[in-house]
Amino acid sequence: MKSNLFLLNLAHNSAATGSGWGSESLMPRMGMGQAPGKGSRRFQNPIRNPEHSMTQKWKKNIGVHALLFAVFTSITACQSIPQTARPQVDLQTTETSEYFKIVPSVEIEKDWWNYFQSPQLTQLIELSRQQNPDLRIASERVRQAELQMRIAGASLFPSLTINGSTGSGRSRFDGDEWENSESSRVGLGASYEVDLWGGISADVSGARADFRATQYDEVAAALSINGAVASSWFQWLALQQRISSAEENIRIAERIAQIVQARYDNGVATAADVSRQKTNLLSQQSSLLPLQLQARQTRSVLALLVGESPLDFALQANEQLLDLVVPEVGEGIPADVLTRRPDLAAAEAQLQAADANVAAARAALLPGLQLTASAARSSAALFSLSPPADSLSWSVGLAQTLFNGGRLRNQVKLSESQRTALVEQYRKAILTALQEVADAFDRQAISIIQEENQNAILAEAERTLRLTEVRYKEGSEDLLSLLEAQRTVFQARDQLVQQRQTRLEAAVDLYLALGGGWEVIDERSGGT
Repeated sequence: MKSNLFLLNLAHNSAATGSGWGSESLMPRMGMGQAPGKGSRRFQNPIRNPEHSMTQKWKKNIGVHALLFAVFTSITACQSIPQTARPQVDLQTTETSEYFKIVPSVEIEKDWWNYFQSPQLTQLIELSRQQNPDLRIASERVRQAELQMRIAGASLFPSLTINGSTGSGRSRFDGDEWENSESSRVGLGASYEVDLWGGISADVSGARADFRATQYDEVAAALSINGAVASSWFQWLALQQRISSAEENIRIAERIAQIVQARYDNGVATAADVSRQKTNLLSQQSSLLPLQLQARQTRSVLALLVGESPLDFALQANEQLLDLVVPEVGEGIPADVLTRRPDLAAAEAQLQAADANVAAARAALLPGLQLTASAARSSAALFSLSPPADSLSWSVGLAQTLFNGGRLRNQVKLSESQRTALVEQYRKAILTALQEVADAFDRQAISIIQEENQNAILAEAERTLRLTEVRYKEGSEDLLSLLEAQRTVFQARDQLVQQRQTRLEAAVDLYLALGGGWEVIDERSGGT
């Protein structure tokens, strides 16, 4: 602000010593009534050479205007946008689960899906990053926000306009003869709105924050789509394996049906045993149909995620779900989790935009200053500027709204209310992020235990089925025991595949909850 006072004093002193319009207007009055002599010698040159006087006048005024422009710019630079206090969460005092703890940090690679060692998954994700419609929409929204930022930034600079016209006309008065008239004109104009109270700068800062928010939204959308592709791929593999298990179970049921039929033909089994086994076979065949339908629907979901038509989209089951590697993601909740998620960064940027909107709304209550200047050359000839008539003009306009029904003040209150809502939304996003991370760690830990237990259950069920088949062939077991053993094995295999799918999806959810290897986008320099 000291520089502002210096510039104001310099402009004032320049005007007092004859470098402005005021000093020039005093020259004729001081020279009138004085005889040429020593007393009037210093005023003789400007009076006797009016063209030189006008030239010096414009040069001096340009200097004063430049100083005033610098003053206004310095005043604008003093404006600042008040920052709203952000909600804080101390993770060190947060009560944790028995399955995780608070750790300093967790390193996650950007391409986290490579940890699963699934080449087909990598191909699908790369395809979705190129063709997914939602990602393309998000990319265009980023472009739109960038253009809006540039549009807002253009308000900080003067606007220049040029215009030209030429034409002719005829007129007459009271029945006299027609008189022809011609004219040509070209003009150059400039206007600048001085950002006295920082309103324009606040609009620019708000647009810049909106641009960053859309960038973060794009990253969050890409992260979400990558997770959806991975989960859908794991579900499709699980369904393929469950279909294979159901088909194997049908083959077992057919084999048992043959055994029962042979026993019936030899008079050992009854007709009820044959009917009961046929019913079991039909039930197994019927249970296969919903799995096949889910597989086709999952394939359609994957086709949409990668931006292709579901009608001709094909997948190859070159991988087995149980052969995929399940990565161990971290050791606990990182203390810096709140800076690792793009959705939280987007909420932060939206809050910064809200601060700027409040500042702009408050600045709208204060007077506005508009500087304009124009230069033109005209002639009373068609398509010609000879002989020309030149004109120069400038103006300073000051406008203050006196009454508008409370619109501006209510706009300030509306902006403040919207900012308060965004603060609560940001706080909710933080709490939701903590919940998602904690739930993902719990789900991962529990899914590991469940899969281990299911492996043990399946081993015992298969052993029971083998023993039951032998005893049934020897006549020591009845058909119901054999059917029950068969059903138990089928259910155990199906549950094991589902448990592995749950464990894989828990790993995906944990990657997403931790930010998926996202890095903070560098903010563009600038602003006030």
